[in-house]
Amino acid sequence: MLPPGSGPGIAPSSSAGHVPVPLASPSGLGTAQIPGTGTGLGGVQDQDRSMAEADMELIRTKRALTTMAAAAALGGNGGGGSGGKNKYRKRSRATPPGKCHSCNIRETPEWRRGPDGARTLCNACGLHYAKLVRKREKAFANGETPSIQRIDMEMLRASARAAD
Repeated sequence: MLPPGSGPGIAPSSSAGHVPVPLASPSGLGTAQIPGTGTGLGGVQDQDRSMAEADMELIRTKRALTTMAAAAALGGNGGGGSGGKNKYRKRSRATPPGKCHSCNIRETPEWRRGPDGARTLCNACGLHYAKLVRKREKAFANGETPSIQRIDMEMLRASARAAD
């Protein structure tokens, strides 16, 4: 005999003051079965597993609906594309310069700022230039006369050759 307030579709209560809560199942019926086992909610472990499966099904459904809504918003209505402005705009990248102003290389992972302006040095030369600038600024801050008075392309090339 089951205690009062329990039975199929009713969660067991641990204290007498609680109200029994009906269990939700993936099928919407009062009792749920674990797929592949053929057993009902006989124990707490089966009950927890069924609740977890129901929760996961709810998450999957919401995720699918959200994904479809996002795809519809991006694609517009039937490919029209006039469905409002996109919140996130794609930044346009400037065309890469032809070659590094210091070493004349054409391909680099990142173009960096140099004495001639933005995106004029390859990654290696740009890092070397930044190091020289920091070294120069540190000397100025300490009240010393820096050994590097002016950093231009000729000086950068000579420094890079000396480092090799």
